[in-house]
Parts: sequence; C-alpha cells; structure tokens
Amino acid sequence: MKDSNNVVTLSGLRDPRGATKSEAALPAAVEAVRVKAVGYLTEKGKEVFAKVDDSLFAMAEKAHGQDEQDGLFQALRLLRVERRRLVEEFSENVTRAFQASELRKEESEDQYSADNLSLVHNDDLEQLVAVDTMVANAKRDLAEPLTEIVLRFNTLLSVKIYDKNNPLGPDRICDAFVESVRTLDLHFRARLTVLKKFEQIVMANLGDMYDLCNDLFAEQGVLPSLKQQRRAARQVRPQASSPVRPQAGQPQGGAPVEGSGQAAAGYAGHAGYGLMPLSAGVAPMPAQDLLTHLGELQTHLPQSYADGGVQLLNVGGLLQSRLVEAQQSAALAKVDSDIIKLVEMLFSFILEDRNLAEPVKSQLGRLQLPLLKVAIADKSFFSKGGHPARKLLNELADACTGWQARDNYESDPLFKKVNDVVSRVLAEFDRDINIFSLLLESFREFIVRERKRAQKLEQRIVDEADGKAKTQAARARVAAVMDALVAERDLPPVVGEWLEKVWSNMLFLTCVKEGTESENWSRDVRTARDLVWSVHAPMPDSRQQLLGLLPTLQERLKAGVEAVSLNSFDARRMFAGLKEIYRERFSLAQRVAAERALKAKEEVREEARRELQEELASAEAIESVEPVIEEVSSVVELPQMEDLEQVVAEVAVGPAAETAEEALAESDSYWQQTFRLAQGSWFELKRDDEEQFRCRLAAVIKDIDQFIFVNRNGAKVAEFTRLELAHALRRAELIPLDDGMLFERALQSVIGTVRKSRGEMS
Repeated sequence: MKDSNNVVTLSGLRDPRGATKSEAALPAAVEAVRVKAVGYLTEKGKEVFAKVDDSLFAMAEKAHGQDEQDGLFQALRLLRVERRRLVEEFSENVTRAFQASELRKEESEDQYSADNLSLVHNDDLEQLVAVDTMVANAKRDLAEPLTEIVLRFNTLLSVKIYDKNNPLGPDRICDAFVESVRTLDLHFRARLTVLKKFEQIVMANLGDMYDLCNDLFAEQGVLPSLKQQRRAARQVRPQASSPVRPQAGQPQGGAPVEGSGQAAAGYAGHAGYGLMPLSAGVAPMPAQDLLTHLGELQTHLPQSYADGGVQLLNVGGLLQSRLVEAQQSAALAKVDSDIIKLVEMLFSFILEDRNLAEPVKSQLGRLQLPLLKVAIADKSFFSKGGHPARKLLNELADACTGWQARDNYESDPLFKKVNDVVSRVLAEFDRDINIFSLLLESFREFIVRERKRAQKLEQRIVDEADGKAKTQAARARVAAVMDALVAERDLPPVVGEWLEKVWSNMLFLTCVKEGTESENWSRDVRTARDLVWSVHAPMPDSRQQLLGLLPTLQERLKAGVEAVSLNSFDARRMFAGLKEIYRERFSLAQRVAAERALKAKEEVREEARRELQEELASAEAIESVEPVIEEVSSVVELPQMEDLEQVVAEVAVGPAAETAEEALAESDSYWQQTFRLAQGSWFELKRDDEEQFRCRLAAVIKDIDQFIFVNRNGAKVAEFTRLELAHALRRAELIPLDDGMLFERALQSVIGTVRKSRGEMS
C-alpha cells in the first residue's frame, strides 16, 4: 500500500464478503423492508459515484500542483474501474447488517478503534470528524422515524434492537459505505470528496428511505398505529417562529443533545432567534461574522469564567445567547461547526491533563476562544506543527509541568508571567497572529532567566552529591590499600600512627584530586608500602637496601606531613619514634652479623672433628646454627606494587548498603525502566495520600548508586538508590509524567476520542 503525504491507506478491516451463510431466515415483513432499503441505497450509491466522478474531474483540472493533479486523476481512474464492485459491496454490507450474528454484536464494539484503524496522518482526523458528524446529524434530524423502525424491529426480531445494532441506523449504513471503500488507496482530497458526496446524497436523504420502510411496515400490519400518532404529533407541533423552551437533557441556551429528537427546534432561541440548523434553510454565517462574534465574546467573557477556575467554554451556548440578544438567527457552516467541536475536545483534554496544576489549567483554558479564532481563520492550524499559537501553548505548558500551587501562588513569578501572557492574548489578539510570536519570544526569555537561577542551585546539589560519591569512593580505595599493607602484620605503634594520621589522609587527597590512575597515587602507595617494609625487612640482609631507602623515604614523609598539615609537635615525635626503630634495627643487624662471624670460626675449629665423625658432627653443627638463622632470616613478604593495584581495582566502593527492599530480577520491567529514565524527565512523587509533588531527575551518581530529584526551582526533594527507585515505580509512588508537547498530545487524544465517540452515542 502507498504511504505518502498524498495517499492514505484505508485497508485493514475484515473482508466484507466473509459473512456467515448459515443465518436464520428473516420474518417476511423484515425481509420486505430489507429488500426495499437495499434497493434504495443501491441506487443512491450509484448516484454517489457518478457525482464523485464529475467532482474529481473538475478538481483535477483546477489542481495547483502536479502531484495533487496526478493523485486526483489516479483516484478518478481507480473509482471508475471499481465503481460497480464498490456499489455491490455497499449493498452486501447493508444486507449483512440484517444477519443475526451482526445484530447480536455488543454495543461497545467499535470498528474505528485503534486496533482496526491506524492513524497514518493527521488528515485522518478530518475523515473521522466527517463520519462522526454525518452520523450525529442523521440521528439528530431523524430521531422520530428511527424510533419507529427500532420499535417495529423489536416486535419482529428475537434480538434486542437498539441504536448501534439497528441494521438501518445511520451508524450501520455509514459503516457499510466506509467499509466498501476502505481497501482503496485514494488521494486525501478524493477520499473526502467521496465522503462528502455520500453525506449529501445518502445520509441527507435517509428520511425518505425511513418513510418508505415505516410505510411498508404499516401496510403489513406491524404497529400501524405509529403512523397515525406521528401525523397527530406533526399537526400540533409549534411553528419554527414560535418560542421554544429547552427540552429535558438539553443545555440551556446551547445546542441540542444529539439524538434528542429536537433537531430544528432545539437550536432556535426565543421568537425564532439564535443558532439554527443548516436544514432550516438559514444561510451559513460567513467566517468573518463568526470571528467578529467570537471576538466580542473574547472581550466580554461571562463573569463566572473571568473569575477563574478550570472550566470549558460552551461556545455554542454563548453564540446562541448573543444572537438571541441581538434578535438575529444564523446557522454555522459545517466546517466551522466541526472546528468548534474539535477545539472544545482539545481544551477538554488540556483541562484534564494531570501534568498541570489546576491554576495553570485555568489560565490555559482562557485561550480557548483565541485559539478557536485562529483555527477558523487558518484552516491549516491543526496540521501546521510550527504554528506560533500552538508553539506558545506548548511552551506555556512545558514551563509549568513541574510547577505546584503553594500558598499565595498568585505571587509566584512563573504563574504571574503565564497570567500576563494569557491576559495579553485576550486583550490584544484580534486577527493578527504575530502577537503569539511576540509573546512566545518574551516568555522564552523569562524562562531562560528562571532556568538559569534554578540550574545554579541544582548544580550545587549535583556537585555536592558528586563530591560525596568521590569522597566515599576515595575512602574505600584508601581503606583497601591500608588493609592490604597491614593485614596479619604486627606493626610498631608509631608506624600505625604514621599510616593513620598522615598517609591515609595523603592517599585520600591524591585520590580525590587526581584519581587512582595518576602517577602521584602510585608514588604515594609506594611510600606507604616502603614505610611498612622498612620496619619488617630482614636484617642484616636488607641493611644496605634500607640505608639507601631512608633518605628518600624521609623526604616523602616530610612532604606528607606538610600536605596534611600535621602539627609540628606530633611530627617531631613521630619522626623520633621512627629514628628509634631504625636504630634498633641496625643494632640488630650488627648483633646478627657478629653472631654469624663467631659461628663461622667455631665451624673451622670443629672441622677436624667433623672429619672423624662426619655424619654426627654435621648433624650437631646444623642443630647449633639453625635457631640463629631462623631468627634473623625470617622474611615478611610485602605485596608488590602490582598486587596492591589489583587489590585496589577489585575492591568495592564500600560495604553493600543495607536495605529493606527486596532484590529484583534483572528482567523485572521496573528494574529495567530505571536504566531508561532520561535525565530531565518529570515525575509525580507521592509520599502519602496528602503529600505529593512534582520533581525532575537531575542527576544519576553511579559511584554511590544515587538518583537525585529536584523541584522546578532546583532544590533537592528526593534521592533513591536504583533498587529503591524500581520499587517506588512499582508501587506508583513515583509516576512518570507524559512527555511530548501539550497540543500534540491533546490532538492525539482527540483522534482517539473521535474514534470511540460513535460507540458512545445513543
């Protein structure tokens, strides 16, 4: 199937020829009505495609672009080839509506649901609104004959007949036609032309068909008294010029409730003034006149609306009151009526959006009339994503996503700015849309200043958390080095003091400033290792190596003392302690060396004796020398530099935090969601039933497994570990707010609502 800017796919529903053949026979009267209705609709279907042919040819000749002209001519050729099949399929679809399996379908079933109809472009919105409107108009204008047909069907059929499963109801007839053309790839304008001709030729003349069917029922004795009752009701019905009171279920001063059966009368105000249906013969109000009326309403809003509060304007009711006061009558053009309805649906979504606080929704709701004026004056408003009015609405909503209504919120700078922008739109916008661009630029400048202030506070919080993470990581790495150095070693107290007071702090500073990959870190770790080795090195074997190390070690220790700002008293005491240890070790080296020399002389004296008693003398010599060798030659192995680096690399940041939260599987959807959260995303956080507020994910500090959330002003309001965050998402304590621009989300919601609305009408 084609999928371009000019062609919209209409395929995707069931085969219209797939009906069950094992259906029970219809009662004779119902069968006669079916034949009559199908014959009537078949002829009307032929007329539809004949008129479409003429219209498309004329449209193609006047097309502005080559692509549009080619698309219209292609649609023209396709419809000529498929005309006979389409009419036959339309007739078959109407026939199938009488089958028991179709009559038993649930009222809530909607073949325009998202499972069956995929939105390819925003152009589909016009088709959905067109279908919805033509069905609603037919139900409204033909309520009485439809009621008679339903009553008569219910006396003859075992299945309960209501509005949606009525085989001759506007829903089913419209569905049958749309189903027949669904498999065609048509240019957008051609598709709307087909629907328009169907509305003009079939839907607008359903009253004639209903009269034929009701007369046929009466002739066959099916509730014949209904015909006399209808005639009597017509004789006593007031003329169009008589005052009309609102019917039950109908809003005061507004348009009639769809399906109420008070179509023409429901529109008229006192003495015939007010909004009238197009079928009443009143000329449609020119767009300029409608804009003038809306401009007056914008300037003089009802007091209840001007006082604030989240509410949706009843534009039809306001226009009705205005016309009655002016003693005028007028009708709305179909396109203008559709736009009014569409804008009301958009603002209904906006006023229910949970992303926004109530005072903000109240302010945005005041833009309903200005945006309605924009949509009526510029029909591309719904398809032009870059329209300045849409951009301003999106910018206002985006800026207010994290805003909350505190005490005295009216003095909040953001709320005051939004109120100022909306008030200027209401006061200054007439027809020139440049006001939206000017206000958008001004508002963006304000938001940039506000966000800079918030970012400073937020950055301090993030830096603090990042510093905390580095601090914890550095302490863990230093502790790992110290544990590796002193493990299972009995160090002199003064050496332990050097490691604790000086060198652990020296390592910590180096780790925080330069990291564990730096040369200074490696140098400082070697210094700590050399200090430990210097008091455990075997003597006298290591005497020369120790003599060479001590001057360098002393310089490093002095640098460490200065770096950590150790007081001079402790420094002198600790150096003196080391000096005493080294003096003792060198004295030990001299004693061991003297003992070795003495034992060497004794071995010479005993040489002669060993010659006589070689085996015994050898054993005795070994026994006398071994204790001394064992005492002076025992070596305490120190880990090499590479071993320490490996220990540091493998050590964890710290002991695992104790938590009451249950561990989650790697495949858990909420655990996985924590890895997909984007920095800057907004959430609603619920501490309890009474405390809830909005916050934004400001930073993820991996070193300490911490997610930091801030409010709109940049102040920290919450922090979670990854496991705590996953459980908060699971318990709906933390709820992500919808992404995307408000107008676009509202438009998508309206599209879904239109798809379902036909299943909700009765």
